[in-house]
Amino acid sequence: MKLADRMRQSIRRRAGHVVLRTELAPLGSASQVSEALKALQRDGELLRLGAGVYAKARRDASTHEVTPVVDVETLGRELALKLKAHVTQDVEGALVLDTGDRRVSRKLALGRSAVQYVNNRSRRAFTTFASRRWDTATFPTTHVADYVRWLAGFHGVRYSPTAADHWAETVTRLAGDEVRSGPVQDLLVALKRAGKLSKDDMARLLVNYLRERKQGV
Repeated sequence: MKLADRMRQSIRRRAGHVVLRTELAPLGSASQVSEALKALQRDGELLRLGAGVYAKARRDASTHEVTPVVDVETLGRELALKLKAHVTQDVEGALVLDTGDRRVSRKLALGRSAVQYVNNRSRRAFTTFASRRWDTATFPTTHVADYVRWLAGFHGVRYSPTAADHWAETVTRLAGDEVRSGPVQDLLVALKRAGKLSKDDMARLLVNYLRERKQGV
């Protein structure tokens, strides 16, 4: 029996939906395992999520698209269990794996989003940074949008529009005002509401963001 066939049987017998290469390594040499994995991917039975990480998959009969047999959240939670990590989500719904004291650099993709990592070291670095008195010079003046998204993700903050927000948007539209908010501005508001930024902090970051965006036009 070919290794690909033996590997296929082994994978089908597994209860989970995430398969690590290390789990299949005992079935053959490194090169044999690589070739068998490529064959299963060509057949649409496996989908590569990242280096050494695969998901059980199926091929659509009409579109021929290969997709995982379970949803992204299920894959993320199973993957977190295998990597001994805790799974959360950032403000945009992407999966974040908390690896504790371990540093993981493996790049993974679930669906259309890349998996992000946090660990104790990154939390300590942020805590040290946040413990200082924030002023204009402390906040970034470049890549401000990325910083705001990271800050919101770190605190688990998401923007949820309130009735007042809807009212203000309606009034602005009726008044013919072309000023529009955006995802970054909304996250700054959410961080302020959650008590993670002061009013002055929010204003400084907003000024830095708008200034950077204007310079990039």
